[in-house]
Amino acid sequence: MRRHRKAQGVSAQRLADRCAELGMPTLARTVIANMESGRRDTVTLPEVLVLAEALGIAPAALVFPVGYTETVEHLPGRQAPPLAALDWFNGTGQDDGSALALLRQHADLEQRIRGLYRRIWETAIGEGRWHGEPDGPEAQAAREVAAEMTEHLHELRAEIVRRGLTLPPLAGLEPNAGDRPKA
Repeated sequence: MRRHRKAQGVSAQRLADRCAELGMPTLARTVIANMESGRRDTVTLPEVLVLAEALGIAPAALVFPVGYTETVEHLPGRQAPPLAALDWFNGTGQDDGSALALLRQHADLEQRIRGLYRRIWETAIGEGRWHGEPDGPEAQAAREVAAEMTEHLHELRAEIVRRGLTLPPLAGLEPNAGDRPKA
């Protein structure tokens, strides 16, 4: 925390004031000083979240000092490189069928579909063919891939509904408006 605070030129008092503005007046300057010096050895999750917001950084940057140390104790008595501990914490790379993995697949697939369509239009504009629908073999192939990916996205959305999870809105649409897959 001290590293991030000092890098931003923020005093402990200013950080405490910002924490109070965010609804946590208990993070006074003396508490922050005790945290930074190690005199206070526990920090609650709400405190980490408020401190991160007050510093304008990701909460994980306070917990896992990626780039500043070789290892961290991510579980009692267990050391790991900070990035590996961070990936474990947030489930990156785990495709275990969990809600987290399913919703990450959804976000990734939606982004890939949008990227394909964006490239089709950017190519057409770059070639001076921006009137009407882009054509050509590349555009058609991209549309076919996007159609397959869209079908997979609908299957993922049906699985999300089947599991009783909250269906994420598709970008550009009202939340869940007219976008319910057939379960």
